[in-house]
Amino acid sequence: MKTTYIILLTCISLVGFSQPKLDEFLDLVEQNNQELIAARQFREAEKAGFQMRLTPDNPSIEYGYFPGSKDEMGIKTTYGISQAFEFPTVYSVKKKLANNQSQLSELDYQVFRQNKLLEAKLSFYNYAFLLKKKQEYQKRLEHSTQLLQSYQTNYNKGNTSILDLNKAKIQNLKIKSNYQILLKEIDNAQKDLTLFAGTDTIDPKIQNVPELVLPSVETILVEFQQLKPEIRYLSQAQQVAEMNIQLAKQNWLPEFEIGYEAEKEPDGTYRGLHAGLSLPLWKNKNKIQHARAQADFETQQLKSRIAVLTNEKEKLYFQVQELDQIRQEYKLTLEDAANVTFLDKALRLGQMSVIEYFNELAFYYETIDSYLEIEQAYEEALARLTSYKL
Repeated sequence: MKTTYIILLTCISLVGFSQPKLDEFLDLVEQNNQELIAARQFREAEKAGFQMRLTPDNPSIEYGYFPGSKDEMGIKTTYGISQAFEFPTVYSVKKKLANNQSQLSELDYQVFRQNKLLEAKLSFYNYAFLLKKKQEYQKRLEHSTQLLQSYQTNYNKGNTSILDLNKAKIQNLKIKSNYQILLKEIDNAQKDLTLFAGTDTIDPKIQNVPELVLPSVETILVEFQQLKPEIRYLSQAQQVAEMNIQLAKQNWLPEFEIGYEAEKEPDGTYRGLHAGLSLPLWKNKNKIQHARAQADFETQQLKSRIAVLTNEKEKLYFQVQELDQIRQEYKLTLEDAANVTFLDKALRLGQMSVIEYFNELAFYYETIDSYLEIEQAYEEALARLTSYKL
């Protein structure tokens, strides 16, 4: 294997996601994902529903036809139209409540959108990780195949034993099997990306990009409380609950009805206006208490959720810090460790046995795999930590 270890480690440490590629993918998800499209449609339906309650009830039209019990009484007919409406200030409160509910529906969508984009982002990261792993496995397979060919040639010439040849075959079979399994994982991951984006085949390319910088924990906690839609949703729910208290108080105001009526009899016709008043004696009983209890619940829910999310963010932040420290330690350790080139040279010079060589090679590969997994865990944890920015 001609590639030196330093070049290999540099490639591993620099390989990442092209941010524009990731942004383009997330744009596709936001535009074409079927779940997000359905959520947007539901949001618009909810907003339209909130506006339906801002108008008065439908007018009422009545008509009566009353033949007399005796012919000389003639026929009596009545007709009228009336309109009932609530106290004028109620409509003002209802309009404000509808606007607040529309904002709440929008934030509910934003919570769902952010969670879906985070799922898509993690899926993208997983796919890119598998592509990095594929590059590494391709190098291993190439090296293993060359090694097997060399052992086969030497065995044919009588320069090596069947045991050493079998070790090379087993190692080649293991690497080849792992590579085939990896290809299937990549295919499945690509299908996941296609489903998220709602488009044809997605193939994000791996490019060298600057390493992501971890902000301070204070910055994270301030930003997430300002930007996280779940926090804003709970705050908006609290405002809606307060508006419901105002509406419950307004419902104790009387309702009115005005109308025009006419009554026609054989002797003449009576016409005129009528007015009515509805007193809320029983219908709205306990509504204010219920609204206040709901408002108290929303206030407590907001405080409790902020505390829980803040605690989660702090724990995740220090987890990211720890993962960053571990991966840095891996880099320093691997720089001083033996690599494939050195192992091949040591084997040729007789400085180690074949068994020692394959054991050291397996240990080296396991270490590289662990490093890649730490890299993936760090990127995913950082994505979760900063998900409020999506």
